[in-house]
Amino acid sequence: MLCLGSFHGQTPQEISKLRDNGFEGDKTRMASVLLIGLEQAIAAQISRALAVERHRIEQKNPNIGLREIMDADIVFAGGEPSQYLSLLRRVREERPGLPFVVVTRIPETKDWLDALEAGATDYCASPFETRQIHWLMEAALPQHRSVAAA
Repeated sequence: MLCLGSFHGQTPQEISKLRDNGFEGDKTRMASVLLIGLEQAIAAQISRALAVERHRIEQKNPNIGLREIMDADIVFAGGEPSQYLSLLRRVREERPGLPFVVVTRIPETKDWLDALEAGATDYCASPFETRQIHWLMEAALPQHRSVAAA
């Protein structure tokens, strides 16, 4: 599995050691990530996975205005299906190409199909491994792949 950033293939301990020695990674490859309507535990898990690459991560309320989404590179959304589907439909009208990943703790086939039919980039269930988050980022944002992975 490929990982983002210039720490490709490094363990968290190796990354800490590199950072302790002044290496900060490739800051030009950061993405603006919005976490919308996610349970706190899921938001924390995604934030930890993406913090290594120093992506800009913001948590927002499900009632977020479209204006606040316009600068995002990717959205991870959860909560009640009616909320994330409504947001997804609004986003697709304004930013059809914005990667939008639906995250849930309890995956349901109907919700998965509804999300994909509404235009979700992906649908995933928590808990997940860090490399799954990295894979989602790479699949949705190929321009953010590390030089080693390219």
